[in-house]
Amino acid sequence: MLRWLKDTVMKRMILLLALLLPAPFCSAQILIQPNPHATSYMFFAGQPPRAVISPLTNEESGKFRQVYNAALQSNSTLDAEGDALSAQMDAYRKVLIAAMVKADPKVAPLLGPSSGSPLTNAQSDEIRQAQSEVMQADPNLQSDWDELTKKMTEHQQAVDAAMLKLDPSVGQILAKLSP
Repeated sequence: MLRWLKDTVMKRMILLLALLLPAPFCSAQILIQPNPHATSYMFFAGQPPRAVISPLTNEESGKFRQVYNAALQSNSTLDAEGDALSAQMDAYRKVLIAAMVKADPKVAPLLGPSSGSPLTNAQSDEIRQAQSEVMQADPNLQSDWDELTKKMTEHQQAVDAAMLKLDPSVGQILAKLSP
């Protein structure tokens, strides 16, 4: 039961992340698992989700978190940038979802809080269709997302560099994550 719930929550999170991906990339494969080699995902403020390609041990996870936190504590600019990017991503998500609901009100219940039950293929298709229509109708949504994605990737690279500067051995852990 716990495994099913975890899988359901993960699929819903990935679906919501797929809402933020450019329309051409929103395929069933992405909704199920964007990276087929991923064992799980890590989410950090102001960064795109990172696929864990090779499972991390408890020791590695602890060390990663410790060095990550130390990097942000030693560089308040990076910390503030991550928070600002997270706020921008949340604002973008709200605009995208509002536009999708305006274009197709039937998707509103699908985009609301999770009921715990997985989405059907038909429901996922409805969401993808609404997103595709909205992205085509308003090219600014796509360009805004492209710009935000670029900023998040640059932030992630800056945080990784700061972590490596603090503790070069964290490079072995970073190698287990998607770029």
